[in-house]
Amino acid sequence: MNQKLSECAGGRENNLNIIRFIAALLVIYSHSFPLTSNGIDYVGRLTDGQIDCGGIAVSVFFFYGGFLICKSMLRLQKAGAYFRARCKRILPPLAMVTFFLALVAGPFLTSLSAGEYFSSPGTYKYLLNSVFVLVHDLPGVFTENAYGSTVNGPLWTLPVEFLCYIMCYVMYRLKLLTETNLKRVAIPAVSVYIILYLTMGKTSLLGAALRPAMLFFVGMCCYIYRESIPVKGWIAAVMLAVSVAGCAIGCFNAVIFISFTYVLLWIAFGTARKLDRFGSRLEVSYGMYLTGWPIQQVLCDMTDNGISQWWNFVIAAVFSILAGALISLLEKSYMKPGKK
Repeated sequence: MNQKLSECAGGRENNLNIIRFIAALLVIYSHSFPLTSNGIDYVGRLTDGQIDCGGIAVSVFFFYGGFLICKSMLRLQKAGAYFRARCKRILPPLAMVTFFLALVAGPFLTSLSAGEYFSSPGTYKYLLNSVFVLVHDLPGVFTENAYGSTVNGPLWTLPVEFLCYIMCYVMYRLKLLTETNLKRVAIPAVSVYIILYLTMGKTSLLGAALRPAMLFFVGMCCYIYRESIPVKGWIAAVMLAVSVAGCAIGCFNAVIFISFTYVLLWIAFGTARKLDRFGSRLEVSYGMYLTGWPIQQVLCDMTDNGISQWWNFVIAAVFSILAGALISLLEKSYMKPGKK
């Protein structure tokens, strides 16, 4: 059957919720290695650092994000409606976790007295994370942990994600989100990516943000050209083989944007059976992403860095799922269905 992406991705039947759930677990699994001083995860070692499980998960979030946010932009069209929907989805859970860590959990985790903790400017400076201003430390918190005192490392992706939202809106305003006009920016975008990647690599936050941002752009392209993209299992199998071969010869960063993203499209939309009911009531992946690292750091702190990598992962996964469910329940109280 010659099925196009537009046909299989047009409705609500897809595997996106379970994929995002697995991706959130992969983030926690990947972080359990450096947080317990065990280096990088097994995928990172196998690929010689080209990508690890955390990198796979971030790639998943940004690629599907580009696809879905482009769809949302073309549906909503107005700046107010578009950014209101984006902020309503991403900011309240972030603020909940940030304020909880700073004002509720922090006083119990810090090595300082309550008076010293609450009189420290760093306590309140940490609240800036709720508006994408990255502040990694809380006074006296996790200072003896093996990894260091970073309270919530994964937050660095959120400013990058919001900048991608802005990029999508700017491209819409410039009338670039059409099949004809998008071709005009594809080559310049790839050229800028290559130049920045070769000059910066992963030596800075901007360097680390390059691949996620480019995957977001590829996701946007896939949505715009959805009428022309066939979704077939045999193509996905070939693309998976290309991705593996790319890892083997050390050029995964060159093939990920075509081969790996096609595999992601097929997994989400092309399978014969869809697990579309998974997470239909409680979508916990975002809450897991926001709470996984702090929970893992608490476990390291409570055990004086004696917890194993596997127990760190398993226990943190359980508690982050519970935290994600609670955040999702609270989210339902201020956000109507269909506004994601």
